[in-house]
Parts: sequence; structure tokens; C-alpha cells
Amino acid sequence: MSKKNQTFRNLPDINITNSLLETFGLENLNDNRLFTREHMIEINTVEQINELIDKLSEYYLPCKCKNYLENINEKKSITILRQFVKIHNYKVSTFEKSIKGQKQMIYQLAPINDDYLSSTKNDPVENRKYIISFDM
Repeated sequence: MSKKNQTFRNLPDINITNSLLETFGLENLNDNRLFTREHMIEINTVEQINELIDKLSEYYLPCKCKNYLENINEKKSITILRQFVKIHNYKVSTFEKSIKGQKQMIYQLAPINDDYLSSTKNDPVENRKYIISFDM
């Protein structure tokens, strides 16, 4: 018996997910380039997603179409992307960075199981993995 999904009536296949990724300037789920809302504006992500609305609406439950596919902006675009990649065991990681004195949200795709900062309480310290990054 398959598990019901609260967002989708048909689970998104890799083809529609790749089409959506292209609107963000990404090639596929393994493309781990960083992107920002400013980048999305430059490459017209919202306009490109609006061109995909008919295809995207085939996947959403009818009651969800109104919430996610009307009046799309950059924030809703990120939400749509999160929902579609989650089906394929990926997530959109978010972190804040100061670029030229302005705080910006930076986004990046990552496999769901690639969460280096999570650990269980029972993990010995020497088995935990951490990444420390120093930007210059």
C-alpha cells in the first residue's frame, strides 16, 4: 500500500522536476551550485515557472494549486522547488551570507541524508562530522 501525499495527487517524476530545476538555472538534482533570489530575478525564474503552471498543476492536489500556483513570486518558487525535490530525497538548504554589505539568503540542493550537522545523542564525539568554512 502506497503512502498518501498531502501535497501531490501524482508524485512528480524526474522529468518535471528537472524542468523545474532548469527555471532556477540548475541542470539536475546533483547540481549543487549556490543561487540567490537576485539570481532568480536575473534569470526570470518566476516567469519560467508561470510557463510550467499547466504541467505543475497536474501533480498538485486541486486544493493546493491555489495556494502554490497563484501569484507566484521568488518565495513561492522556492517552496515549489522544495516540494518537488523532497519527493526525490533532496532538500533546498538555506543559509544567510553577507554579500557586499547586504544580507542575502543563499540556496543549494543537497541530498536529504547529507546532513553533516545532525547527529544522534548516542554518537560518540569522534564519529560526528562537521564542516567549518572560513570565507575570506
